[in-house]
Amino acid sequence: MNYDSNDMVNEFERGGEAYVAFQYLSKEIENGINALLAKILYRGDMGYLYDTLEAVLRELMHNGVKANMKRIWFNDLGLDITNDGEYREGMARFREVALHPDRMRDRLLESPYRVVVTFRKGADSIQIDVANNARVLPAELERIRARLARSARCKGFSEAYEDMYDSSEGAGLGIILTALLMKNAGMGRDDLRVVSGNDSFTITLRIPGELKSRETVTHITGRILEDVRALPTFPESILRLRRLCESPDTTVESISGAISHDPSIAAEVIRLSNSAAFVPGRRIRKISEAVVILGMKNIFSLLTTAAARRILDRRYRKFEQVWEHCNRTAFYARNIAIDAGRSDLVDGVFIAALLHDIGKIVLLSTNMDLVNQVAGIVGNRKIRSTTIIEELFVGISHSTIGALVAEQWNFPDELIEAIRYHHAPLDPAVKHRDLVMIVDLANQIRNQEHRQLDIGFYESGVLERFGIGTRVELEALAGRLRARYDSHEELIGSRRQ
Repeated sequence: MNYDSNDMVNEFERGGEAYVAFQYLSKEIENGINALLAKILYRGDMGYLYDTLEAVLRELMHNGVKANMKRIWFNDLGLDITNDGEYREGMARFREVALHPDRMRDRLLESPYRVVVTFRKGADSIQIDVANNARVLPAELERIRARLARSARCKGFSEAYEDMYDSSEGAGLGIILTALLMKNAGMGRDDLRVVSGNDSFTITLRIPGELKSRETVTHITGRILEDVRALPTFPESILRLRRLCESPDTTVESISGAISHDPSIAAEVIRLSNSAAFVPGRRIRKISEAVVILGMKNIFSLLTTAAARRILDRRYRKFEQVWEHCNRTAFYARNIAIDAGRSDLVDGVFIAALLHDIGKIVLLSTNMDLVNQVAGIVGNRKIRSTTIIEELFVGISHSTIGALVAEQWNFPDELIEAIRYHHAPLDPAVKHRDLVMIVDLANQIRNQEHRQLDIGFYESGVLERFGIGTRVELEALAGRLRARYDSHEELIGSRRQ
């Protein structure tokens, strides 16, 4: 890849085109396009569409390559692709080839055929084109249009999948999945267009700035806002502890005693203080130890997090996976700040990272039946996150919801900012830039640990701010953080036995 996704998204935001052309869809090219898509969406506060559109684009791009392979295949066999009899003969032998595009990599790279993915910014929408520079056959066009018409009548994903999936033909499940996902996201049939030219074929996706009708969005957002406003305030015991932490006259004994009066909060403070590894190689066992070792500022952070978790877990379901992600992200954020010599941000990034995903708890509890139904049906198509699926149907991002919760609880401005912008650290509205950048960096590193690290997904401005110029340097940082965390977990685990 010889392009910079950051430069391309900047061009997109200026009203220009951001596009990628390819003959063979390598993993590197696919990752680059996904990075571009992610930045465009997250900068526009539409990140909840990423997993859906990533799946859609993957299908359409692979189908575009498959259509080009088909033409090369027929040419190599000396068959006329426009002749019905020869078409059937060629397709009978093409089915196996279509499942292994890597076998035709060299032929694709030397061919005149290309797929071009283009992103354009409209006044109130994003347009994505996936185009081939090859003429679509009348039979192919008829099949695509028939599938679009059929998908409009389908009741759900499973019905369309079982009824129409054909792995041998381009634009099979891809066009069906695209149509159904767009429909369920609140987009109309006019937002998906198929355009056939003399020497080209283009599928155009229009992503409106408002995915659902204003009435629907207002209703859903209103319901969530009511839910957030109905959240209990922080218990008086926690507020009293926070005042103790802020008082210069507070002693270790008084704060330790006050925390110990609430066993659940005490247990959570001990757990969080150990998970954050404030003192490498040591396990904190007592509240008095935690107060002495951590200091009042960190105890204040842990109390805030413990109270938030208790309120959310009591009101909603318990989502241990979300909290575990936050704990590990907080560990990484704290270490990034320490390594960068930003001792002034260590406390702030720690609590911000611990709480950056609180909006997911509210979001995942909004309609779990719907989440589970959709996740189960499309799970095999690699739409990975139930949070993203729920955001798609709700039409509001978890970061926005999290910021609403933080405002409800009168959190400090920098903490609200980190929660709201942890996917968009370069947003012009961000005032506490370095703090938000560290939370974003830690979150990205944690999110990519279960798949191949791709530097293209990171904002170059964030990497530059912390002296990371190459993928090797980013991998080194990620490796150090992971090794420190694993070492700490091993130590804590051994001491539990």
